[in-house]
Amino acid sequence: MYDNAEGMLHGIFHYMNLLIGEKDFNKTIRILTDLGRLLVNSDRASFWYWDKEKGQYWTLASSGTEKIVVPEGSGIIGAAIMSKETIMIDNPYEDERFNQEVDKQTGYVTKSILCMPVNNEQGEVIGAYQAINKLDADCFNNEDMSRLALAAVYCGKVLEAHLLQNISRVDKLTGLKNRHIFDEVYRNAVVDGTKPVALIMCDIDFFKKVNDNYGHNGGDSVLINISKILLGCVGQDGTVIRWGGEEFLLVLPDCDLEKAIVMAELIRRKVETAMFIYGEHHIKVTMSFGLTNIDENLSSDDNVRKADEKLYLSKANGRNRITY
Repeated sequence: MYDNAEGMLHGIFHYMNLLIGEKDFNKTIRILTDLGRLLVNSDRASFWYWDKEKGQYWTLASSGTEKIVVPEGSGIIGAAIMSKETIMIDNPYEDERFNQEVDKQTGYVTKSILCMPVNNEQGEVIGAYQAINKLDADCFNNEDMSRLALAAVYCGKVLEAHLLQNISRVDKLTGLKNRHIFDEVYRNAVVDGTKPVALIMCDIDFFKKVNDNYGHNGGDSVLINISKILLGCVGQDGTVIRWGGEEFLLVLPDCDLEKAIVMAELIRRKVETAMFIYGEHHIKVTMSFGLTNIDENLSSDDNVRKADEKLYLSKANGRNRITY
């Protein structure tokens, strides 16, 4: 990594220059992870995220290996996160907290570990930074701990900002993306420029009656169940956005109008035949749809407006139907 203080300083400037102007989250985390590896002169380094919803830890960035996913509470990572304390060991195979499975699978030999929990601004642990095998000594020391803290703090701030941004773009009720993310989804969908992209605008017919008859909690229950149907039908093929109220927008890359019609009809039938249970109530609803293929000569707003106009025609012509 580095032979002297001058070499280390040169390396720090190199990584700092890479960070200037870098806005991509994944690239930023990789740069900071490599910076941490430089600061403590380790063979490998990894930055881990604590995914509390899934009950697991996984690497956002790692050197020398592919993405690793381990169960919550396991390994040295788990020990550092749960204890909220930095761990340094030079005999990992004799430490019962160390998970040897990765080494057995890859043939790598872990000789020393420095693992530091990473906090958000509220002091809550959100991940961990781990350096493996110090190159110029048998084990890490307190000076390494101080140096690693620099990279760990920056990793924590970048991760927290990323998480907060994602939260702001997710609809709290349904868990769907909200319209704040549309521009990003739109850009990613049309980036190729050679394949068709379909937009499906849809909403729940007479939704006000649902709220009037069953209360807003009943309406929320319907929205949640409709969202599950939409996600189940779209799968990995596109993005479902809660556009507002009872209205949803589906962005379907590599999808021509014929495929979009099939998708919309599948959703329409599933909703029409579904029975939504709310307490003692059995609620039935239908949906109307407006479809269009994106015209790259138009703005994103104009393309959405085209789909919305088709939806309006479906509503005007009796609802529970598809217009394209």
